Amino acid sequence: MSKRGSWQVFGLMALTLCLLLGWLYYLSCFTREQAGTQNAEKGPSGVAAAADQRHTAVYDYSKPVPAAEGTIAADYFQDAVFIGDSRTTGLQLFGGPPEAVYYTAAGLKVDTVLTKPVVTAGEQKITIMEALRQHKFGKIYIMLGVNELGWAYSELFIQTYGEVIAEIKEIAPQAIIYVQSILPVTKEKSLTDKIYNQQNINKYNELIRKMAAEQQVYYLDAAAAVQDDEGYLPAEAATDGIHLKPAYCRQWFEYLQQHYITGGVVNEA
Repeated sequence: MSKRGSWQVFGLMALTLCLLLGWLYYLSCFTREQAGTQNAEKGPSGVAAAADQRHTAVYDYSKPVPAAEGTIAADYFQDAVFIGDSRTTGLQLFGGPPEAVYYTAAGLKVDTVLTKPVVTAGEQKITIMEALRQHKFGKIYIMLGVNELGWAYSELFIQTYGEVIAEIKEIAPQAIIYVQSILPVTKEKSLTDKIYNQQNINKYNELIRKMAAEQQVYYLDAAAAVQDDEGYLPAEAATDGIHLKPAYCRQWFEYLQQHYITGGVVNEA
């Protein structure tokens, strides 16, 4: 081979070597980049990102709070307040948590809860909203609606109820707010009363459930705790067809102990 040919072969080999080295350098950079991306996803510990992330499921406020795996201890209610009418007064007297605070009044409605002085504060009475501003609660249980069943416009009822919830949320942003369904009445009461009947109660409860979803507060189907297979309050549960006897007040409270929220997380079975 001539001297000139030798130089040509040598040049070709050098070019090939340069191309090979360049390709290896590119692969090395690409591999490091991919490794960096994977490590970023895994986090500083090298564990996969999916394992490191805290996935918070979006709660469906349109559904009742589901049953928990177990019964919550009584001290859960130490920072709770119950707001309601004479039915809630019955809960206080006959089976409700003694650790809780009760802001109740006979005939309380969604409008008077804003304006009627019913809470004793020293030597005077103040409204429930004023009382909520003075005392901090971790849980707020509300049951209203039975005294409004005779209102001409159910739209006004649920609009006012929504305003009540909105104000409570503003006053107590730290609290877990439970809105309870209206408890049923007995079948006899329902069939003989044009106002206090199950048809009206079911209509109002559906409005309450939707309002709770809109306000993003927790809906408790408390009616399920005391109703029979037909959806009525059992005949032996009340003397007047409306107000619960002690045994059924205890059933109501047992339901609350089994349907609860802790730390903003639903306790599902």
